[in-house]
Amino acid sequence: MQIDHVALDALLARLEQGAMVLTVNKRLARYLRQAYDRQQQNKGCSAWISPAVYACGGWQRQMAERLGLDGKTLEPLQALRLWERAIEDDLSAMGAGLLRVPEAAREAARAHQLLSEYGVDFDSEQAGEDHRTFLRWRRRWRELCRAGGWNDPALLPGRVLEALQGGQLLLPSEVWLAGFDDLPPVIEGLCQIMQERGTAVRRWLPPACQDQVGGRVAYADVEQEVRCCARWVRHLLEGKAERIGVVVLDMTAYQSRLQRIFREELSPGALLPGADAEKAFNLSLGTPLLNEGMVTTAFELLSLGRTVSLDSLSYLLRSPFVWGHLSEQHARAVLDRELRNLRMGQLPLKQAMVHARRGFKKKLGCCDLFSRQLEMIDSLLKDAQPRLPGAWARHFATLLETCQWSKDRPFNSREYQVFTAWKELLAGMACLDAVSAPMKRGEALRLLRRLAADAVFQPEGSEGRVQVLGALEAAGMQFDALWVLGAHEDVFPAPARPHPFIPVALQRRLEMPHADAARELDFAHKVAQRLLNAAPQLVVSWPEGLDGRERQPSPLIHQLPPIVPVLAESRQPAALIQAVAGRLEQIADSSGPPIEAGSRISGGTGILKDQALCPFRAFARHRLGARALATASLGFDGLDRGSLVHRVLEWFWKDIGNWQSLTALDSAALQQLLVKYIDQALEELEAERRVPFSKSQKHLESSRLLALLGEWLAIEAKRPTFTVDTLEAWHREKFGPLTLQTRIDRIDRLADGSQVIIDYKTGLASVRDWLGARPVEPQLPLYTLGRTGSDLSAVAFAKVRRGDSGFIGIGRDDDLIPGIAATDGHRQLEAETDIATWEDLLLFWRRTLQQLGRDFCDGQAIVDPINSQKACDRCDLQPLCRISERDDFAEDEVLP
Repeated sequence: MQIDHVALDALLARLEQGAMVLTVNKRLARYLRQAYDRQQQNKGCSAWISPAVYACGGWQRQMAERLGLDGKTLEPLQALRLWERAIEDDLSAMGAGLLRVPEAAREAARAHQLLSEYGVDFDSEQAGEDHRTFLRWRRRWRELCRAGGWNDPALLPGRVLEALQGGQLLLPSEVWLAGFDDLPPVIEGLCQIMQERGTAVRRWLPPACQDQVGGRVAYADVEQEVRCCARWVRHLLEGKAERIGVVVLDMTAYQSRLQRIFREELSPGALLPGADAEKAFNLSLGTPLLNEGMVTTAFELLSLGRTVSLDSLSYLLRSPFVWGHLSEQHARAVLDRELRNLRMGQLPLKQAMVHARRGFKKKLGCCDLFSRQLEMIDSLLKDAQPRLPGAWARHFATLLETCQWSKDRPFNSREYQVFTAWKELLAGMACLDAVSAPMKRGEALRLLRRLAADAVFQPEGSEGRVQVLGALEAAGMQFDALWVLGAHEDVFPAPARPHPFIPVALQRRLEMPHADAARELDFAHKVAQRLLNAAPQLVVSWPEGLDGRERQPSPLIHQLPPIVPVLAESRQPAALIQAVAGRLEQIADSSGPPIEAGSRISGGTGILKDQALCPFRAFARHRLGARALATASLGFDGLDRGSLVHRVLEWFWKDIGNWQSLTALDSAALQQLLVKYIDQALEELEAERRVPFSKSQKHLESSRLLALLGEWLAIEAKRPTFTVDTLEAWHREKFGPLTLQTRIDRIDRLADGSQVIIDYKTGLASVRDWLGARPVEPQLPLYTLGRTGSDLSAVAFAKVRRGDSGFIGIGRDDDLIPGIAATDGHRQLEAETDIATWEDLLLFWRRTLQQLGRDFCDGQAIVDPINSQKACDRCDLQPLCRISERDDFAEDEVLP
């Protein structure tokens, strides 16, 4: 059948005379109907008969309805669900497993559709293992169809053709096929039957544009390519071009950049928070409904169970689509922070309800509305009997309605469309009752989530001057100007992608879509001929670099001359702001206000530690209260484990008291005491965290602590005689208006009457951290203030680490405690300071700590990390101090 390249007006004239047009897709049908309507309006008509323009698939369904074939024919969702059942039944019978049944079902349905369209089949003898598996699935699918009395939707076009051949349907005298680059077998059969019945059938494509100007152009990358395209479009919008097309050969790879850059250049107002969808252009490809914020919130609410994850609670507390967001916004932010401070990855739903209702420590805002929603969900969780998908859809709708989901504020246009699409999704789930067995809540929710992921949401856009389309969607359309994006050799022609469930030899013999490279090249030639003649002004571009690889232009565009498109000035907001911004005045403000007398600042020795690491860190944390949100951990984290070690050793030494009692214990008695205090510490930590630990967690942690502390106490038993004088004693020091209050883990008295201050450490420790003008571990040096060298004989870290336990410290003499060296002759003191005696060391600490305290009180806040590894690697304030930007600027100044 020859293709008739006639003008659009001529085709519209044939429509006016009663011809019918069948289009390759809905977009072309809508384009032709709108062109017909404009023509009638231009003639001065106030009313006219709608033209007979239909998308081919829609017309076939209309014919099936007239024949009454649609009543027992499976809907697409039903057919796919039945394919899943067929595959699951086969896997169960074969004793095999497949992780991605839905994906396999989609591919199987597509293979069955192709075989039905081409009227062919194959047997197991000419097939591989995957093909034989598909044949088993297909047999089972047909058995399920027969058992349910359902018609195969893939056979529906064939039945329509039989009805046409038998004269059961009326046909117009003239039919035009519009936009088809290739004619599938079903359409070829339709044409043959129509012609046999006396209908004139013709193929239409618009004629090639005359006096065409344009050519091809390369850009460095996709970002630059899309940016220049958007600027070209805006230049045309400022002129007289009425129909501007942008065809994207690989829409999936370009979609996110297209949306962002076209908004920046054509509709920057759409970037503002709360702005409605842009009207400057219409992007044809939608996104999964599941990715819309309103729908994501719905699934987070529906997914809540007896135990909820911290991530889900945090998301719901921050979502604007949860009832009460506006009125409880501040309280929910506080609740989110405090839940994170629990450092638990998940917690019972009832516990979350209590926290939301009461607030934390009775001084923080309560989230009554949020708590009520959790209570509603908790009550509905009791109803968990298996039911059909439609019943679950009603249940989910009731739950969301009860929670007042998405009704806290008025919708904008896009949100209203999302809400409507969600309602349609729930309604569509009900159609699966006929092909599904009763299922549990979790299975029903997974099914609904899969349907939402498969449903493509595309907000209604303007059919105005700028259309962004895929290559197939642009079939049959003409423009005043057209830009083709991404015309590189890897996508145009596309690589062959034969279907995995049909033998490749069969696909090649029948020339099925994507069967081989020759088929793709031939099809690409047809698409290229259509696109390159679709507008009098043409630009074809490609990126020279993509995904880290160089790209060459498509061989199908080599005949086009190189050009330089005319572009409008960029309206990228960031660039415009930077261009018009005034010259910044640089002010180096490295000091905050001094601390006033009587001020209460919490932080203990952490204040001096942060001041030593970086003055800005101390100011931001302890004066401004800036810190990152806590993160959850699996089970017990380092903070928990350090706390447990401190608690158990505190109670143990309160009970034992001295070296003699320790060494008098046999192993059984020692283990019994440790088990007692470990269980007590775990119970106390559980009460503080307000979240119960599982039995397995507590058992593992108890075993770890028992081994660790047994190893540590064996080291303590090797020390010379000592008595534990003080445990967890309060210690206060004043630095001008600042008073620091801390607790000393332990003070031992030795046989000579002197004392040793001990601080437990479950992490890494080094004496070097006590030295220098800014000691980064000032805790033990701080405890020495106000003490004399005669009273205090040593300070030490008790490093309690499995396989690496021991004392680390400095003392007046050697051999006071194993691992503690005397000041005199200490190699680190000799290498880094001029300190020679124990008294000199105590004096040195007094001076350095007093200086750190004065600097903090004076408001010193300069960004000056003592060491990038110690101060910056794990610091959560880098977005605030922006030290990385400062360092980048410094490097730029050094570079030539």
